[in-house]
Amino acid sequence: MARISWLAFPAALLLIFGACGQSDVEEPEVSGETHKQGEPSQVKQEVLAEVWEAVVQKSGAEPKLPRDLETGDRYLAAKVAADADGYEVAYYLTDQPVPLNDPELEKEAPYLIAAAIVHDSAKGARAGVSYEPDMKTGQPADLGHGITGYMEAGDGNLRRLVWHEGNWSFSVHRTDGEGTGEEMKAQAKEMAEKLEKQMLPPPQEVGAGTFDISGTGASANSIQWQAETIVYSVHFGKPLELIDIVAKMNE
Repeated sequence: MARISWLAFPAALLLIFGACGQSDVEEPEVSGETHKQGEPSQVKQEVLAEVWEAVVQKSGAEPKLPRDLETGDRYLAAKVAADADGYEVAYYLTDQPVPLNDPELEKEAPYLIAAAIVHDSAKGARAGVSYEPDMKTGQPADLGHGITGYMEAGDGNLRRLVWHEGNWSFSVHRTDGEGTGEEMKAQAKEMAEKLEKQMLPPPQEVGAGTFDISGTGASANSIQWQAETIVYSVHFGKPLELIDIVAKMNE
């Protein structure tokens, strides 16, 4: 698997991709340009444009990045790491404008993370997606629209619910071990309903959505998909909004 430098964020996200080696990714220097003027909406557009330019200049992967993010009355900020092996962009919400790649952002928790990893082959990229094989075991759950999910037990409790739509697998779980199968089923039905209306990027072979309904922060939920030798991913704290964000990237 190709190497990429990961920014500092919760270890739960690292488990998705596996352990990474020591960083050799070249990060753009802080531009020194502070957004001293402008409302949060204006600064947001500037940050999105700066991120896009930084990734285009240095990454070996074509950018697949959010076109817009809901920031309310706060300012959008970002850190970018990019090289021939891919890129990682961590977005933050701040109370004041912050330059791109400002070191102070390392103290903050990311609001959203978008990344791409370039693999040596399409086969390697496919293996880099957390795709769940189709299974017909476990307790069936009717998710509507002709979709049946299966709830898998562990330690005497229902641990996760898995379903498939086209080349995509989706799974809902709780890392805290609490809650019930009905709670997971209700969340999965909401997702299945949204996916009937929203179109995610078409993966070359496989895509995967993994949602921890008990988690918080950007590492709680992820959507990954394969595009030839590249695995793209987006991570966000709210599962239904994550689907919206990734679907808009496909428009």
